[in-house]
Amino acid sequence: MLNGGSQARRMAVGLTRSACPKPVAERRSALSPVRANPETSTSAVATHVCRCQRQGFSLIEILVVVALLSIIILGLLMMFNQTQKAFRTGLAQVDVLESGRAATEMLARELAQMTPAHAPRSNRVNYGVNFYAGVPNMAGYVPLRQPLPGSATPAVERLNLLQELFFLSRYNRTWAGIGYLVTPRDDGVAALYRYYGTNSGTNSQDPGLLYNTFLSTPLTNMSRIVDGVVHFKIRAFDTNGVWINSDHPRPAVTNILAQPFAFGEARDLRFYSNAVPAFVEFELGVLENRVLERARSIPVAARRAYLEKQASRVHLFRMRVPIRNVDPTAYQP
Repeated sequence: MLNGGSQARRMAVGLTRSACPKPVAERRSALSPVRANPETSTSAVATHVCRCQRQGFSLIEILVVVALLSIIILGLLMMFNQTQKAFRTGLAQVDVLESGRAATEMLARELAQMTPAHAPRSNRVNYGVNFYAGVPNMAGYVPLRQPLPGSATPAVERLNLLQELFFLSRYNRTWAGIGYLVTPRDDGVAALYRYYGTNSGTNSQDPGLLYNTFLSTPLTNMSRIVDGVVHFKIRAFDTNGVWINSDHPRPAVTNILAQPFAFGEARDLRFYSNAVPAFVEFELGVLENRVLERARSIPVAARRAYLEKQASRVHLFRMRVPIRNVDPTAYQP
């Protein structure tokens, strides 16, 4: 009995203790979070701050990036400037080539239709001229000389001449006189003008008088073909391809008149009666538009000195034209 009662009392006391609540201190310690170690928390904050600071750029890095970007932008600007300069140069060359090619083709087409008028030779020098090429107004004329770039010392010079040209053509029963002249020639650069006249309307008009009409026609009645011409030279050749000048080894042909040389070319070359050249070779030198505008803005006294240094800016057009209506008997004795 004693043992049974003591055992029962013990079980009751155990149940009572287990049912009693825990002390306040124990409950607070169980409910409150575990406090972190001050040293551990401090090191974590420092690590976070260091990581935040490492995400930015230093001043040196920014300066390096700015310098690289500046170099890239300058390179792009230089490339754009070179491209624009090349485009402008190409555009200017295209303009010069178009105008020069158009004038060359027109002149070659008209020269090929040259026809002798068979006008009787007289004492009048300007009468019955089938073909004329020469340097007019020799008094005081000084041709433009341009040293060629890349030539050895002393530099090779190109002599730019400004000559005149006249010839006759026939269209059915109408005779036409066609002439080309370059004026003014004072400073070495001028414009190429074209003359065109016929004997229609007055059937009695002699085609031999058309050369006189060409000489007396003012510029206002002519067509302006090309600007910026610095060189216009004409040469005539016989049926054997020999250059006709005052030293031409031909027999005494009275229908061909060649005056002595002037600046290496025939000063005055004329064909009369049934004589015309078998071949005509001409050269046309045209200055680029930008250089021409710059030259016109320079005073006349200094303009020639400026043009002498612009040999690389002159575009030359050369062509040799065969004449269909040549009479071979005109070159026989």
